Amino acid sequence: MKVESTTFGKKSKFNVGDLVMWTDNRAIRSGVIENLYNKEMGGRKVVFAGVFEFSKGKKFDVLCLNLKKIHKTDVNKVEN
Repeated sequence: MKVESTTFGKKSKFNVGDLVMWTDNRAIRSGVIENLYNKEMGGRKVVFAGVFEFSKGKKFDVLCLNLKKIHKTDVNKVEN
């Protein structure tokens, strides 16, 4: 099987400073992206984001495929 991309995930979908949300053990978490980076896993580069999570006040490394940008319409849906 030929793979067109050299990375798993896209950096171009997110920017530093974007507000994002993701789930972690059925809990919805939200935070701001501090940095984006590639990590070698299974012989392929995988895109991760360093996210500062609001409720715990600490940094998480999250697979970019698990992130969703928070838009103005989503603000009332997110609970910390």
